[in-house]
Amino acid sequence: MSTDFTSQRKAHQFLSERLQTLEPFSKEELQAVTGWAPAALATYWSKQFKDLVEPVDGGLFRVKERFRPYLDWRRFRGLVTQVKATQREYEVEEYKTVVVYEFYMPLTHEQALRVTLDSLFYKDAILPRLKRVGTARLEKHFKRELLDTDDDKYLQRICDFVEDKFGGYSIYHVDGRFRTGALCTIEEAAKRQKIGSKYLVDETTAVTRFVFPCDEEDVEPVRFLFRELFINNITQAVDGEDQIWAVESGVHNIVHIWKPKEE
Repeated sequence: MSTDFTSQRKAHQFLSERLQTLEPFSKEELQAVTGWAPAALATYWSKQFKDLVEPVDGGLFRVKERFRPYLDWRRFRGLVTQVKATQREYEVEEYKTVVVYEFYMPLTHEQALRVTLDSLFYKDAILPRLKRVGTARLEKHFKRELLDTDDDKYLQRICDFVEDKFGGYSIYHVDGRFRTGALCTIEEAAKRQKIGSKYLVDETTAVTRFVFPCDEEDVEPVRFLFRELFINNITQAVDGEDQIWAVESGVHNIVHIWKPKEE
């Protein structure tokens, strides 16, 4: 049986906004927003809210910084639910097919990297890229269905696929040392160093990891969209790199290396 959390959601929104503005409020204002009866308000206040607010002048209250973890609705719902589970129960969903990418980018380009990565979370950034790819190429990986009566509905279905497969990424930093030219002797390297040409370069690299649990039929569409929505955009956003690497594992074990085209 579903539970109506409408009044609790209103309380959550009210208190969240007051945390951001630090604007004082009265119990009556909270009651008016939620529609709680005085007895219900008194119960919530004494059991759940009293440690999250502090009194100020004139009988008003201010939301304390302690409320910040409860900006997440799920945590707030757990707070205001009368019967609280001591531990959440989980069920396991296993995928025997997975596509994993680890993308390597020097830290000097981290800002461009993060901007490109974060754009994958927004529909209004993904749709123009899909239109740029073109329906002719998309149809090789995403067959049109009867409901795809026009291009907008067809692209929306592909957006739904992206929503299902791309939930986020993880990023970490590694330190490395690289040789910048042909193999040479210590003496030759020293001579290059004297004229300001480095032979060995220390560099911090941002490694971005993507994990895509898949059904078998989704593997090639995932690989295709990863190239079109991410790789092609990040390689255009950076300049001056001799090589850009991505390691793919799971179904395929491949090292992808992008190099500048010869003039």
